[in-house]
Amino acid sequence: MNMDAFQLFFNYLEERPYNNSHQNVKQDADYLEATMKENELSVQYQQLNLSDEQHKVITQWMDAIQAQESAYTAVVFRMGMQLCFSLLMQLTDL
Repeated sequence: MNMDAFQLFFNYLEERPYNNSHQNVKQDADYLEATMKENELSVQYQQLNLSDEQHKVITQWMDAIQAQESAYTAVVFRMGMQLCFSLLMQLTDL
């Protein structure tokens, strides 16, 4: 796929004066609360006295979880796009 198209779309969404990504994130209470909790946990994690091996295991767990979430996100996005195209195809046949 052409990444320039995605970058143009992202820039358009970011530059909108209203309903842009930054504005929506600042207004999303759940996201803000999750971000604060994540920061608190990060500080607590950094204060632990872990060996290099323990640190490596935890890092691998986090990487595995993030990879799984990324894969699920891609699948859900693709399913949503297929649904939209299917709906458009059905509407054009009417």
